[in-house]
Amino acid sequence: MTYLNGAQIDAVRRWLPLYLEAEQKIGVPWALLAALHYRESNFGARTQRVGGPFQFDPPLPPATVRAYGARYGISDLTDPETDVRTGVLCAAAFLQGKVAALGHSALTPQSSEEACADAAWSYNGRAYGSWQNSPYVNNDPQNGRQMRIRGTVPDLKDPRKRVRIDQPDTRPGVLAVMRELRARLAPPAPPVAPELPDARDVVMLAGPDGQFRPVTQSRVVIPYTAVLGYSGGKWWIRPATIDEVKESK
Repeated sequence: MTYLNGAQIDAVRRWLPLYLEAEQKIGVPWALLAALHYRESNFGARTQRVGGPFQFDPPLPPATVRAYGARYGISDLTDPETDVRTGVLCAAAFLQGKVAALGHSALTPQSSEEACADAAWSYNGRAYGSWQNSPYVNNDPQNGRQMRIRGTVPDLKDPRKRVRIDQPDTRPGVLAVMRELRARLAPPAPPVAPELPDARDVVMLAGPDGQFRPVTQSRVVIPYTAVLGYSGGKWWIRPATIDEVKESK
């Protein structure tokens, strides 16, 4: 099941370096930041509403932006309402501040789904009694979890006013978007080589002509210092270079 179309996935790819920068510098998982970006502005760079692409409500004053940057050694933050990079980094810092205020462990790239869900619930104001009941976090219509949005939002015509809403949420929540992004965009794990080849493995041996051929014998004597490597599901044995021989001594 998927929610995001090709244009949205392309937008995530566009902003992915910013999400990864925030993950590296501040510790918040990139997929959580991307899911917040989706919920707040559909991966937008600008928005008509006050608060920018990450919909800070109320807007973050310059002093807070500078404080967030100083906390993580970032000195070039500008305006989170017009600069997506600043918005991403400020959202990450904002999340870590919310988590710390609750006395919870800081978010890390390895944080559990539950920790990410609780942080997203804090980002949205901790309404509905729990993150499990929050459509912002847990809505998933394709899996039979259609929830209703109840509350107030800034009026598009006059941001100083708020309007009340009570309607079904047709969009996926943060958790569903995180799962989809990780499934569609996370790089595949590199293959793990066995500790040593066994009789079932394919072993390719470099001959005198430099060409690799599969080993068919059960025992092979290699008359040179060799390097053993694993790639493409096969073991490869080649002569060591002069430098490699020196390093091994």
